[in-house]
This record gives sequence, C-alpha cells and structure tokens, in this order.
Amino acid sequence: MLITRQADYAIRVVIFLAHRGQERLVPAKEIAESAAIPRSFLPGIISILAKRKIVVTEKGKGGGVRLAKKPDEITVLDIVEAVDGTPQMNVCMERPDACPFVEFCKMHEIWKEIQDYIHTKLKNTRISDVIVDYNVSGK
Repeated sequence: MLITRQADYAIRVVIFLAHRGQERLVPAKEIAESAAIPRSFLPGIISILAKRKIVVTEKGKGGGVRLAKKPDEITVLDIVEAVDGTPQMNVCMERPDACPFVEFCKMHEIWKEIQDYIHTKLKNTRISDVIVDYNVSGK
C-alpha cells in the first residue's frame, strides 16, 4: 500500500494550515509555494478536504483556506481516507473473493496485521502531533 501523491499533498496542506493557525485564511498560492505542492494539484485537494469538512474556503479578496477543526481533532487517517479511501494492503483485504487462496493463505493474515497496524497508527496520529513549518520556499 502506497498513499497517492495527492494524499501526501493533502497531508502537507493540513499540516501547513495547522502551523499557520486555525483562524487564519491562507491564500492557495502561499500554500503551494511553502508546502512545495504544484498549483495544478491544489484546487482538487482543497475541494476534497472542504467536502470532508477538514478545511473551509472563502473566496474573494482576502479569501483563502483555513482549517475547519482544531489540529487535535484531525487525524492523518481522516485525510488519507478523504483522498484515497480506506488504505488496503492487498485487494484480498477489501474483497476476499478476489483471491481463491484467502482461506488458507498465510500472507492474508500478515497483510491484515500490517493493515491493522497502519490503520491504528494513522488514526492515532493527530495533525497536532506532526505540525511543522513547511516553508521550503525560504520565505
């Protein structure tokens, strides 16, 4: 299981906004430059995060993006699931009927253990735990 580049960027967006403060509206341009996210990806990511009520957007002069919740109320799993859906180690985790060996496959249980660990780790990691200053542009 690899998270997509889009999920990685979404996590960066939320961490960046958390660093800037929950109440501050941040222009998309500033997010893209400071968190090293291509501008072409940002509107889609912000839209997904807004639909899941992780961020709030305000248009117009002085508009931008801000967190919809406190950083300790947002988990990394919330963001990954918003963008990629539930992380799956192998197709047999989501659809056991996809594999004819699932009933006796020793790897199935290993995949399940790894998947459960990842799910728990992402669910227990709050954005407040990982706030950093993404400011790669040097500003």
